[in-house]
Amino acid sequence: MTRRRDPAPASRAGFSLVELLAVIIIISLLVAFLIPNLLSSQEAVNSKMTQTWLDQVSAEISAYEREKGDFPPSTFPRKLDPKPSKTNMGVESLLIALMPADGSYLASGDYGDRLGNTDGDDSKKPHSRFKSSDVFELCDHWDNPIAYLHRRDYEKGGTYLTYSDEASDWIEEKVVGAVNPTTGSPYRMDSFQLISAGPDGQFGTLDDIGNFKR
Repeated sequence: MTRRRDPAPASRAGFSLVELLAVIIIISLLVAFLIPNLLSSQEAVNSKMTQTWLDQVSAEISAYEREKGDFPPSTFPRKLDPKPSKTNMGVESLLIALMPADGSYLASGDYGDRLGNTDGDDSKKPHSRFKSSDVFELCDHWDNPIAYLHRRDYEKGGTYLTYSDEASDWIEEKVVGAVNPTTGSPYRMDSFQLISAGPDGQFGTLDDIGNFKR
């Protein structure tokens, strides 16, 4: 007589509700831990790259001063026509000086990957060597315009438009020369300042990055 074989136990299909909940909790914990650390690491990289970028621009400005006898202005020259709006004027004026339409001074880089136009300025004709009639700004690694101030404009300052991820909105602020709290005098009091609004996109906060040591 042939012995009947007992049926094999049925294999389990899928996960139980408890197991699914456990997986979801583990994934949530990993996300909660990893994302802030990844963001923090990226901000550190952007800060370092922006500091290096400011150093490069500072070298270009110093080369300009050696050739022209003064640092680029942080206001538009009277002969500039038509004049753009005064928002972001300092850094727009800087780019026009470093790369004028007539080619009287040519910076060593083309700055193409660090150009922006946050305030949407447009002129009837190009003010810089670029063919576009956009009035460009030099931007940091958060794509916000860098503030540029010639020493004579430290107190007067200028208005800048940046996007703040923290505020989830555009912010227009007046930026004046940063002051050394120890001496009470501006940093780089005899030359110029370059300032990035940093990771928070707001000028005047602790994460600002400049071409000077605080």
